[in-house]
This record gives sequence, C-alpha cells and structure tokens, in this order.
Amino acid sequence: MFDDYSLISQLVAKERQYRVRHDPKLADCYYSDATVTTSWQKGDLRSFLHGESKEVDHRFPIVCNVSTPVIHLNGKKAYVELPTNTRMRMVVHDILVEIESFRRLIYRVEKRHDNWKISSMISINESDNLRPVIPGQVLKVDPKRLSKYRMSYQFLSYVREEAGGQISHDLLGIDRPKEVEKIYQDADKWLKK
Repeated sequence: MFDDYSLISQLVAKERQYRVRHDPKLADCYYSDATVTTSWQKGDLRSFLHGESKEVDHRFPIVCNVSTPVIHLNGKKAYVELPTNTRMRMVVHDILVEIESFRRLIYRVEKRHDNWKISSMISINESDNLRPVIPGQVLKVDPKRLSKYRMSYQFLSYVREEAGGQISHDLLGIDRPKEVEKIYQDADKWLKK
C-alpha cells in the first residue's frame, strides 16, 4: 500500500513524463479547476494542455529529467518542490542547437474524494545554457543582445524571440529572490489553512 508521500511523488513524476511525451493522461494529473504558470503561458488547465511555446520544433523530442521531490504535507494538502532539467533541440541561425533549462516546479496538490491531484503548478527559472549539438560548429550570439535578458532564463528568451515568439521579462526566477520567497510564503499559508 502506498502512503501519501509515495502517491504524491508518483503524481508529479508522471505529470512531467506525460507532458514531454504529449500523453493525454496528463489531464488526469490535474483537477479541472487547476491553474498553471510556465514561461509560455499563465492560466487555466486548458491553456496548458492544448498549447506550447513558440520555439518548440516538433522534429525533436523534449527531454526532461527530474530530481527527488521535496514534499510538504499537511492532511489533505501538500506543496511539492520538484527540480527539473529540460533539454530541447532546435535550429538557430542554421545551426542545430540544444537549449538546457533548469527549473524548480512548485506544485500544490490536494486529496479530494480520496485522490491526489494537482491544483496548481508554478515554474521558477533557475538557469539555462545554449550550445551547438555538432562539435566544431559555432553559434554566434551578440552579447549585447543577451544583456537585455534576465540571467535565470536568458537563452530561453533569446531562442523564443528568434522563433518569432515573445517572453515576459517578469517571469519567476532566482535572480529575483523576493518574488520566489513570496511563492514559498503563499504556499506555506495555503498549506496551513
């Protein structure tokens, strides 16, 4: 028999796995009234399930690795911190590149009718890298242009704009620690209600 910690851990791991595999079972991880905030959207569950960011190149699969979640449990509520590493390939300036993004996902999960599901998820940007996939190729990026982007997601900003998309300069990121701390304070208050 699984305890609540095991069930919650499996829930957030499945959510990540289903997302990168475009598996319709992703919807079953969330309550229908859930909200999701990522780098490319903020809103209800439907916008997350049926959308994606502009830089995604469907020729290449997205690869996601997760670390062990930290679960803060109180009765039928928990919030979960899940460190993730996501890699995507795409073509920038005719060079095959890979962007690697490090994020921390904060899930709020609830047990309703004896089932644990996600009621909200928020992404916190930590760092990212961009490099050519083929050794010896050189990707030229103007450092002045990069300087206008925030350090916690500067390469994601760059490739999103190169793909014709937009990205907010006000996303959650560890380069703005007070905003990140507020997420934790709000999660703690929610957990104790």
